[in-house]
Amino acid sequence: MTIYNPHTIVEQFHLLFLEQLGRLVDKKLTILKGGCNLRFFLKSIRYSEDMDIDIQTIAKETLQKNVRKIFSSPAFKMALKERSIEISAYSEPKQTQTVQRWKVRLKTEQTAASLNTKIEFSRRGIEKPVHFGTIDPNILRNYQLTPTFFGHYTGEAALSQKIEALAGRTETQARDVFDIYHLLRIGADLKKSLFNLKVDFLKTKENALSLSFSDFKSQVLSYLPAESQKNYDSAIWDQMLLEVIDLLEVK
Repeated sequence: MTIYNPHTIVEQFHLLFLEQLGRLVDKKLTILKGGCNLRFFLKSIRYSEDMDIDIQTIAKETLQKNVRKIFSSPAFKMALKERSIEISAYSEPKQTQTVQRWKVRLKTEQTAASLNTKIEFSRRGIEKPVHFGTIDPNILRNYQLTPTFFGHYTGEAALSQKIEALAGRTETQARDVFDIYHLLRIGADLKKSLFNLKVDFLKTKENALSLSFSDFKSQVLSYLPAESQKNYDSAIWDQMLLEVIDLLEVK
């Protein structure tokens, strides 16, 4: 019997959206970042609630038109319907020359509750290095999807972004520690990540130390596959935290 998992519903929506987006815009102008990048390209087991994409060159009005076109596309709606997913509503709460954000509400036959996600495009500049490749074949296979190619940030760029996030968020998030730890474990080059990175490392360390295992449980644990959640206890959290703090002390 298939166990309902809201994160896999949202993930399928993200994947199908990327497939449609790649047909409408030059993929070299769109770079996936954040949690979806870690999940789709960098082997993270953490599901992502929202999707963030850096873009360049594409005009605000053109992008807005293309996203609306995807949401109204019969092919996109059919692909979602085949997975018992439907867009019940969406809004465009932020549409500026720098950031364009869509909020989407999904419904599925498996639950009466709506599922919410955001897709955000940013024109704050493309960081280096980036890579152009296929989404993890294992993820695509799980959903019976064909190979999808997209631009994304490398492990080194993602590590820099995550350190910056840990340093600068208004509210410190345990997922940043989890993601930094994951990137270190898969071999992201620390020296390349720290090169020219301008953050207050003392403040970043303090932010990391402010997080507890309770924060990890409430902010991260439910976004991991059910079969993996039992592997993460307070001792593992302390290990992750210690390794990330050691990283910050290197600088």
